[in-house]
Amino acid sequence: MAGIYLHIPYCNTKCIYCDFYSITNHSTKVDMIDCLIKEIESKAIELKDKKFDTIFFGGGTPSLLLPSDLNKLFNVLYSNLNISSDSEISIEANPGTMNRKKLESFKELPINRISFGVQSFNNADLKFLTRIHSGRQAIDSIKEAQDAGFNNINLDLIFALPGQSLKGWEKNLETAVKLNTQHVSAYSLIFEEGTPLIKLYKLGKVRPADEEKERKMYDFTMAFFEEYGFNHYEISNYAKPGYECRHNLKYWMHKEYISFGPSAASYINDYRWVNVRDVNEYIKRIKSGTMAYDFIEYIDYDKSIDEYIMLGLRSTGIDINILRERYKIDFFSKYKSAAELLIKNNLAELKADTFYLTSKGYAVCDEILATYF
Repeated sequence: MAGIYLHIPYCNTKCIYCDFYSITNHSTKVDMIDCLIKEIESKAIELKDKKFDTIFFGGGTPSLLLPSDLNKLFNVLYSNLNISSDSEISIEANPGTMNRKKLESFKELPINRISFGVQSFNNADLKFLTRIHSGRQAIDSIKEAQDAGFNNINLDLIFALPGQSLKGWEKNLETAVKLNTQHVSAYSLIFEEGTPLIKLYKLGKVRPADEEKERKMYDFTMAFFEEYGFNHYEISNYAKPGYECRHNLKYWMHKEYISFGPSAASYINDYRWVNVRDVNEYIKRIKSGTMAYDFIEYIDYDKSIDEYIMLGLRSTGIDINILRERYKIDFFSKYKSAAELLIKNNLAELKADTFYLTSKGYAVCDEILATYF
C-alpha cells in the first residue's frame, strides 16, 4: 500500500536550523487549504487503483490548523481515495501550539499518532534553536496528549548543539523515556544552506560540535535506546516494538507515496515529482487548473536500484528476495565481497534474507554506501 503526505507550510516563527519550506505569514491559509482540496480531487482518477494505509500531516507546523480545517481535509481524502480502515494517521505538532482542548479535538478526528517537535527539554538549547516552547511546555503537551488518549507519540530531539555536553544530551534522552513515549527521532544538528544558522556560522558566531563529540553522542544514543528496549530501525529513528513509523518506512523501503501542498514530493508509478516551493505560486497554479510541479523525473531501473540499496541500508536493510524479484539481481553475486567484508568487521549482518547494517555500521553508513555500493 502507498502513503499520503500533506505539507502545511505555516509556522509561528522560523527556527534558525530548519530548511523545510515554511512561512510565518498565515494570510494564505484559507486559499491554501482550498487548493489542497482541489489538488487531491484532481489526482483522484489517476490514483483509483492505489490503496493507502498511512497519512502524514507535516510542515511547517500542521498543528496550527483548526480541527475544522483538518476535518475538511479528511473528508476530501476519504471521499476521493481508497484509504484503509487501519491506517496510521500522523500529525506533526509544536508543543507551543497545543493545549488539552485542541488535543481532545484532534483525538475526535482520525488522527492516531502525534509527532512533537521537542528538539530539547533544556531551555537554553531551545532558546538557541529559536523554539517557541519551554522544556516544561513540551513535557506538559506530551502528558496532555496521553491524557487525551493518544498512545502513539514521537518526539524529535536534536544533539550535537554548540556547547552541548554529553551529560546534557543524556538528560534529554532520560526525560524522553520517562515520559513513556513510543518513538524518538534523534538527529544531529545540520548546518543547512539557506538557513539563519549557516549565516551565523559563516560570520563566526556559531561553531558546530566537533566530529568526535558528535560521534560519541550518536554512539551513546544507540546504546541508550537499546538498553530501554527501543528498536533502532533507521539511522536516526528508535521505536518500541510495533511502533515504527509506518509512513516513514514507505520512504525508506522505496514504496509509493502521493503528496499534496507546496514543496511536497511524490513517488508514484516510477515517477517522482516535487511541487513548487512557494505557497503563492502553488495557489496560483492550482486555481488555474495546472499542475503545481516544480520538476518531474522518471526513476529508471539503475536509479531505482541505487535508491533501494541506499534507503535500505539507512533503515531496515536490503531484502535479498525483493532485490531478486524486483530487479533481477542476485545479491551475493553482485555484492559478495563487500557483504563478507562488512559482516567480518561487524558493520553488517545477514538474517532471514535481509542484509542490514549494525549500530557500528550505521555510524559510518555514508562511507559504506560510497565505498561499496
